[in-house]
Amino acid sequence: MTGKDLLTAMSGIDGRYIEEAAPAAAPKRRSLRRPLLVAAAIAAALLLVGCGIVYALRLQDMSIGKETYTQRFDDKGKAIDPVEKSLDIITPYGRSGDAIQQALKEWYEFQESYDPDGALMTNEPDIPDIPNQYEYTYSCYTQEMVDKVNEIAAKYDLKLLDVPIVFQRYQSDIFLEETGIRSLLLPDSDAQMLELVGELFLPYNIYMEFQITTENADSPWGHYCYTRKDYFPEGVAKRMDLSSYEQWDHTAPDGTKLLLALSSKGQGEIIAEQENAMIMISIDGNRTQSDYPDASEVMTKAELESIADQFDYSIQPKEVNRAVVEEKLAAAEADYQAEHSIVTYTNFSDFLKSIVYIPDESRQYIFYDLNGDGVDELLLGQDGAFTDWLEMENGEVMFRGFGDATYICQGNIVEEYQAPDMYWDIEWHHYYKSVTGDRDRIVSVKRDGDKWYRSYDIFDRDETEISQTEAEAIIAQYPRIQLEWKPLMDYPLDESGLTLGNYLKAKDVQPSDDELLQIYRDYVNKARSDLLYTHYRIMDINGDGVKDLLLSGGGESYWSVWTYRYGNRYPLAHMDFYLCEDNVIESVELVHRGKGVEIEGTTFLRFNGFDLETLDFVAYNKATASWQSDYIGTPMSEADAKAILAKYSRIDQGMQPISQLLNG
Repeated sequence: MTGKDLLTAMSGIDGRYIEEAAPAAAPKRRSLRRPLLVAAAIAAALLLVGCGIVYALRLQDMSIGKETYTQRFDDKGKAIDPVEKSLDIITPYGRSGDAIQQALKEWYEFQESYDPDGALMTNEPDIPDIPNQYEYTYSCYTQEMVDKVNEIAAKYDLKLLDVPIVFQRYQSDIFLEETGIRSLLLPDSDAQMLELVGELFLPYNIYMEFQITTENADSPWGHYCYTRKDYFPEGVAKRMDLSSYEQWDHTAPDGTKLLLALSSKGQGEIIAEQENAMIMISIDGNRTQSDYPDASEVMTKAELESIADQFDYSIQPKEVNRAVVEEKLAAAEADYQAEHSIVTYTNFSDFLKSIVYIPDESRQYIFYDLNGDGVDELLLGQDGAFTDWLEMENGEVMFRGFGDATYICQGNIVEEYQAPDMYWDIEWHHYYKSVTGDRDRIVSVKRDGDKWYRSYDIFDRDETEISQTEAEAIIAQYPRIQLEWKPLMDYPLDESGLTLGNYLKAKDVQPSDDELLQIYRDYVNKARSDLLYTHYRIMDINGDGVKDLLLSGGGESYWSVWTYRYGNRYPLAHMDFYLCEDNVIESVELVHRGKGVEIEGTTFLRFNGFDLETLDFVAYNKATASWQSDYIGTPMSEADAKAILAKYSRIDQGMQPISQLLNG
């Protein structure tokens, strides 16, 4: 990502609206003559700002320019005639007249005209002769860009930031301790903040991402920026359609005057101004994945205020010793890697026992020499294709895989096959010389709808349209070999004849209800360091007589289902869903197509043992306001779609607060 990309990050305007945007002409200079009364008011406002009080601050005060964009969809996602609109380029680091804002405006305008095609860019991680401070903080990739940063910083008397220190969620305590912040929240806050990750741009600037939950907010994600006004910032800007924002003043519990802004799509901004720094907190209050949420699906003003009231706006990071911090971060990283280290195995049997959790009669295996070295690998798959294989390397089992269905063809050629599905009417046939080494591609054939294409390049840069006859001729050159697959459950684990299936069945001993609850409780306690589970339900969702654990992170839909079988806690599903009558579950998925097109699919499913079987599916294309039987575009009548939807009724989700499970 270049500096230009960072400076024009699309986080402040609905992505569906933007087709292309170019910087507007520089704003006309306004006359400095004003009535004395207005001048006095401005002077008073500046005096208040100097005292650390935000006086009537608005997003418009932080704009460094305007751009245009083309709106092609209405607020429901339906296609409309193109309408050209404008947006503001917002840099939330000060007011328009501040030196820092003038510097960012000049840097932005330079990047808009510099290397527009990216011809001078490179993929090298460390660009020769470009100091890391300029490459990783200011995204410079030429000496001319370095010189421009230095010129702007000197012109506006701004100091430069150093290379950032990156911290992960399991290192966030070190970051908070070393900077003296301790916590971003007020001491008496009852909010929870998880997934705290980010960067410290030495000496003081901070960028962090987090997830927060309060009594009145539904665990939204957010960004936190602390920026000193005497340093040239790394410079992330927002393109914002200010006409879609409501802005108002708010006083935090500690007396801090805040500017709050909330868009009609749930994007919230919290801005506080210190004497020599700005704090901007962005909250994603859109509870859907849609660019066109209903009003009931987005954060309210009260929820944004509730979140704003949790933060401590008096924080002032202290300068840290890079060497000390990096040493502590390295120690934390080593501890984390040790805790999550991969267990090694010296034979296939022990490895299979560690990765196969449930009996699955559809899975198959075969021993086959993939690379012709005289040693058989263990291929794992189903329906005559393999997706993974095991091989020995230096006395240890190594797990390999393509991911897609893979076939052995004559001449030990490997075909990786991707079948069409409900999402795309596309199929691929990739042919490789070997599964090992660099996987040199021989040729690739693709069908997209009724058109066929050929490519030799692994990145398909030479893709050429061909006829169906030509495509079939290429495929015929590499006939698949029919291998003698065996059921994986019949795999012999040792010389006694113990099979993998019998091994699993012997482990299928059910704990008591109290023991099962403790197993689920232990999992939730551990998982809550990563996930904000708020609600749960215990029920037998697949009818096998075992009580399953359903988990939710917001109290509306469920996120996942866990069961306990064969001595293992096992995930039955990871998906958003609602419970319906007769143990049917309803899952709603939003698929994006092209610029702004959204298709909302509703799938009704039921568990059959450990598998989910689809009962019905309907999709609604918002852009065309029409119904489909898949995501590809196969039409369905409105009557048929509504008849399917009417067959299934949601029931009371029966959620209980997660505290009830944790507290026993």
